[in-house]
Amino acid sequence: MNESATGHHSPNPNPLPQREGIRVSPGIPYPGIPYREAARAVNYHRGDALVVSTSSALREWCQVSERRELDLDMTDCMDRAPAVGLGLALAQPERKVLALDCDSTLRTNLGGLATIGESRPSNLVHFVFDDATRPSTGGLPIKELDHLDLASMAISSGYAKAYHFDRLEELLIGLEDAMRQDGPVFVLVSVYREDDVPAFPDRRMAEGWAQVREHLAGQG
Repeated sequence: MNESATGHHSPNPNPLPQREGIRVSPGIPYPGIPYREAARAVNYHRGDALVVSTSSALREWCQVSERRELDLDMTDCMDRAPAVGLGLALAQPERKVLALDCDSTLRTNLGGLATIGESRPSNLVHFVFDDATRPSTGGLPIKELDHLDLASMAISSGYAKAYHFDRLEELLIGLEDAMRQDGPVFVLVSVYREDDVPAFPDRRMAEGWAQVREHLAGQG
């Protein structure tokens, strides 16, 4: 695990892994975490948090989430999960909010980091699943992509803390610390796929949002 805090972001002694170094063929890739296991780790630590998920993260999350009545699925406007998470965090300041994002969707809306950093929601945890299999480009590499340090960008944008996990054991242990920090917190998780890409949930986006509103209203 690599961790950074505002005002103290020293050079990373263990740089983010190059995608070329992660095997996605049968065997045990290293470093990196199976996507499904990473989603399960988040589910284990979520408690009663609201979860906004999008794109590949949503595909995995809907397979493992045990609190779908608290899940907001972004099947449309996929690069807006952090923005929706920010709005929920500001509207529900007593409840933890998790935004499950992907490297590909975050790259289309990097300005959102600055908006979250400026707003400083203490209850928001922004997860980014960095997928070594590059599903957004059909497996094709993007020049210089491996040198893009998203965690450093989050810190410089005003996030309170940033974490990077590329081992399942450290993710399971480290999330306990990350979830109790005052935010906004940025969590970068290096993942890879062992199986085919799962489908999006059958539940329509509007239906899911209505279910969450009903659940929150019932707790009011």
